[in-house]
Amino acid sequence: MANKWEPFDVNGSIFRPKGRLLYVEEPEFGCEGAPENGALCGTVVVETPDGQRSVKIEESILLSGQMSDGMWYGLLGRALVLIGRDKTTVYQPNEAELTWLSAL
Repeated sequence: MANKWEPFDVNGSIFRPKGRLLYVEEPEFGCEGAPENGALCGTVVVETPDGQRSVKIEESILLSGQMSDGMWYGLLGRALVLIGRDKTTVYQPNEAELTWLSAL
């Protein structure tokens, strides 16, 4: 079995994975409703070669983009992209997603 962090082919181009979005959780507020002040944040469980961790993400970034469970992020050529769990669908992150992913 190949190492999951090895580069792999995506539609004829080499993708170099930096990590994987294992689980994307939008914020939940229950019966109290959303807090009045401060940014609303969800959580993304990220897996990298160094292990797993939970990372906060502003709700506005989650709702503006295409990030979902099981996606890979990394370099396709020189571009930072998201790859679907099928390992063939390429998503171009929007500016907010790029900023968030670059900080990981």
